Amino acid sequence: MIREINVFLEIEYMGTKYFGFQIQKKKSPVETTIQGVIEDSLKKLFKQDIRVTCSGRTDRCVHAKGQVINFKVKTQIHLNNIKTALNSFLPQDIRIKKIKKVPLAFHARFSAKSKIYRYIILNRKQPSVFLNDFSWYIGEPLDINKMKKILGTLKGKRDFSLFAKEPKKYKHCIRTIKNIGIKKRGTFIYIDIEANGFLRHMVRNIVSFLVSVGVGKVKIQDVRLILDRNIKYSNKPAPGGGLYLSKVKYK
Repeated sequence: MIREINVFLEIEYMGTKYFGFQIQKKKSPVETTIQGVIEDSLKKLFKQDIRVTCSGRTDRCVHAKGQVINFKVKTQIHLNNIKTALNSFLPQDIRIKKIKKVPLAFHARFSAKSKIYRYIILNRKQPSVFLNDFSWYIGEPLDINKMKKILGTLKGKRDFSLFAKEPKKYKHCIRTIKNIGIKKRGTFIYIDIEANGFLRHMVRNIVSFLVSVGVGKVKIQDVRLILDRNIKYSNKPAPGGGLYLSKVKYK
């Protein structure tokens, strides 16, 4: 008898051409998603409809270096052959990096302990046509020291509804940022955020907030007042192309 197995996949993708990870409710030929492409490949291989579960949905144009998905299937095909076959079906901007068998109880999202996102900013006088889809170009100087000074205020457990898209859709917006850091290498600025969970647009809105501090639009002394909702602040998320899901951590 062929037993059901739970398959873990770590994948990377360029989100530029896709309408996010999750399949859209109203399907359209032009609204191609990462999930849809992967499930089409699974159907080619296993000759049946298979639904995948992801660690977290990424939005339109957002990339991933370490997205995790899992699916259950009854098969005798060796794991390495599954990986090879799926990569042969997938387009070049979606790749399976790792594959392994996990316990049936494993769930890519609910078993995750934390996720790490990286945001990349290109900070120089001249933009680059080659980097438009992979970073946020900012032509004016950013004060990295000012941005670093407020990181401690963002770290820890708090209500992040200020940085969420449609916060009322959530039961609550309390999340814990475990680590947050900024570093500059040449003309690139890297912002890394690790949290136990993320609200929609949370990372992009935090990045936008940090940039507002870096260019002087938000004063350091006003940051805590804004976070505590004592000063009005309106969000405009950073572009999706600069965001990468770097890693998902499990037990």
